[in-house]
Amino acid sequence: MADKETVLLERGFVLHQRPYRNTSQLLECVTAAHGRVGLVARGSRAGRGSRRALLQPFTPLRLSWTRRGELGTLTDVEPDGPPAALTGEALLAAYYANELLLRLLARGDPNDAIHSCYSDCLLNLAETSNVSRALRLFELRLLRALGYGLELDCEIETGEPLRPDGRYLYDPEQGPKAAADRIEDEHAYWGRELLALGREALDDEDSLRAARRLLGGILQCHLGERPLKSREVLKDIIARGL
Repeated sequence: MADKETVLLERGFVLHQRPYRNTSQLLECVTAAHGRVGLVARGSRAGRGSRRALLQPFTPLRLSWTRRGELGTLTDVEPDGPPAALTGEALLAAYYANELLLRLLARGDPNDAIHSCYSDCLLNLAETSNVSRALRLFELRLLRALGYGLELDCEIETGEPLRPDGRYLYDPEQGPKAAADRIEDEHAYWGRELLALGREALDDEDSLRAARRLLGGILQCHLGERPLKSREVLKDIIARGL
């Protein structure tokens, strides 16, 4: 039998919750030192206690649990700061970020960089009016934290630095390749667009549109054919540039 794991006051967020048995919840959480974990919160749906109020998405928490096997049992929870002040498009975008993590993270794979970029994403969404920019930066940093960082500085076949006025085809598995200057292709980008993304300088609509197109294609390669539910819900926002 596997040894019993006891974790105390680990930093984390609830990504998703669903009813479990009569009065409990099954939680999917992202944590700093233990990655994604599944926890049973026993009795958390009974009444209106403080535990139920805390176990909400977008609230920084300190989670304690015991575990033997894949699912753990929540033993304690404390706030680790105020919940992110999210409304409207920013709130819907945060649910998209949660779904990305649920689809891309396996349980039990520790990665503090993912916890950090998610925490930064919530802060950015709460403080900015440019929801699209906050999401593109989250997607870029998440791919990097997962080990799928993009080549955005050099042409992969020659090693030459990208030219701002050069035209490139982006291979999702390798990187940018030089292309005819006026080629029209769904995988074609100007060097300046790739360089801007590499610098996280998404300060105009052209760079944001290019970043959305490139990052969306890269993520799709890792997500597979099943569409994100949040993307379906957000069709009207996507049409406005999210």
